[in-house]
Amino acid sequence: MKPMQNNLLGLRKYVQQLQQRYEHLALSSRMSLSVCIFSILLFFMIGMSAYQISLEESEEVLDRQMQEMASFLDKNNIPNRMSVYDSHRPYDETDLFIDIVPKQELLSKKAHPNYLMAYASEAHFQKIHSSRGELKVYVLPLPDKQIQISQFIKVRRHLAKQLAFTMLIPYVLFMPFAIYGFYRLIRHHLKPLDQLKQTFAVRDYSDLSEIRIAHLPAEITPAIDELNHLFQRIQQAQQQQKMFIANAAHELRTPLTAIRLQTSLLTKTQKDSKAYAENLQDLEQSLKRMSHLVEQLMSLAHQEVQGKEQLQAVDLVDSTRRCVGQLLASAHRKQVDIQLNIQDEHVDSVVAALPAALETILLNLLDNAIKYNPEQGIVLLNMKQDAQYVYLEIHDDGAGIEPSQYDHVMQRFVRLEKTQHQAMGSGLGLSIVQTALQQIHAELQFQPSACLHGLQVNLKFLKWSNPQSEALHESHVLE
Repeated sequence: MKPMQNNLLGLRKYVQQLQQRYEHLALSSRMSLSVCIFSILLFFMIGMSAYQISLEESEEVLDRQMQEMASFLDKNNIPNRMSVYDSHRPYDETDLFIDIVPKQELLSKKAHPNYLMAYASEAHFQKIHSSRGELKVYVLPLPDKQIQISQFIKVRRHLAKQLAFTMLIPYVLFMPFAIYGFYRLIRHHLKPLDQLKQTFAVRDYSDLSEIRIAHLPAEITPAIDELNHLFQRIQQAQQQQKMFIANAAHELRTPLTAIRLQTSLLTKTQKDSKAYAENLQDLEQSLKRMSHLVEQLMSLAHQEVQGKEQLQAVDLVDSTRRCVGQLLASAHRKQVDIQLNIQDEHVDSVVAALPAALETILLNLLDNAIKYNPEQGIVLLNMKQDAQYVYLEIHDDGAGIEPSQYDHVMQRFVRLEKTQHQAMGSGLGLSIVQTALQQIHAELQFQPSACLHGLQVNLKFLKWSNPQSEALHESHVLE
């Protein structure tokens, strides 16, 4: 048992080695090898079919020949005779054993050679195993005798093999040229792949231009199209990254320049003067602006590099009240009144979200609503629900945003000219909000406020209790 297992392991290892060698071959060599293997299999299949056809045809011809021979012997009244077998003689399909035996002798109890058939009631063919070998026998019973004609079955098979081989000679002569022709055709049709290989070999790693190669196979064209599309996305990502870095450097340079100038002025100003206090206040504002910008950049970078997290059941009402509590000091400084209006006291406010992402969304949007509100303004929060979603509306009393600018303000480092003088900002808040919304599969829309004079921000969160949120939760985990 153990040697058999060793043999099987050795055979499996050998097959794996062959498979590895095959996988390392060029595509043209693989296809040519496949054609060769297919041709060999086809050769054996055709050979077996040709042999069967030849055997059936030779059987039919030789059987008819035996019948005609028996009929000839009967008509010419050939006398009784016994055939002679020579074990050293090579017999072929032309050799027949002819035995003409009297009927009484066959009916007698006398022992006969086992190649002789008993007296039959009618003419028939039969295959027998005798001392001479395997024979095909035809017997023709007559009133006073029986004519028996025998022939070796092996000579019939040998004849069928010869006929089959004769039929296969054109195939054997033609196939090497056909395989070579297939190989040349394969190489010709795969030439665009060689061009593609050369294109990538000489291509610079930073070159993201579109790949253009004429006459590519239809199976390769979709892959190249997807690759070109990937290059375009990489180019866009690189451009966005460069723009982000340039904008970040610009935004950081502005407060740094102001800090340098203000520091220089402070060194030249008397400490007990009014100008010194003003410069110190300006320096503090510049530091706050730079600190805020750095915090926003770090928040955005953290969102982009963090992996997928599992969504949780989060109470939107509790999160909203907690965020409002964190911003009450800012609201009191501007005397802004924050009002939370829940449409239904029994609202199911548990949504599918991430606590940190939800807090980021609410803090940024509420902070914007407070910052861009006038003194003694109002921030109104309306919450409602339906069977699948919980909706939160944030209304403010500020200057609002033109509808044509809704998409523009979601971009990084974008601040509207008419509002950027009202409050300190980096232009990253809404971009951070958008990324956080994508993480929890929530939605945001802008529109003019239906209750106040400013902007209305509509947020849409999927309920955790909804079966759809469970499916979303599972798909989010699978990602």
